[in-house]
Amino acid sequence: MPDEFGTPDANDATARNEKTVTEAAKYIVDLGEEAKSEVQNRDLGSVKISPQQQRQEFDAMKDSTEHMAKFFTDNKMTVEETIQYLTKMNK
Repeated sequence: MPDEFGTPDANDATARNEKTVTEAAKYIVDLGEEAKSEVQNRDLGSVKISPQQQRQEFDAMKDSTEHMAKFFTDNKMTVEETIQYLTKMNK
C-alpha cells in the first residue's frame, strides 16, 4: 500500500472518497447535459397574467409541496425570488 499512496490505484479511504466524488461529479455533468435536451416551460413572467390569475394558480398549488417545488424549479427561481413570491402571495 505505501507504494500506491497518492496514485490512481490507491485503495485507502481518501482514494475511495476521491473516486466517489469524481463519479458523482461526472453523473451531475451528464444529468445536466441530459436536462438541456428537454423542452423547458416558459420563464416566469414571460406571459403577463392578472393578479387574480396569480392568486388562483397559487391557491391551486399551495397545499402540494411537490407541485410548488416543481413550479419554483420550472421557473428557475432563486431562493430570494422564492421567498419574495411566497411573501407576496401570503399577504
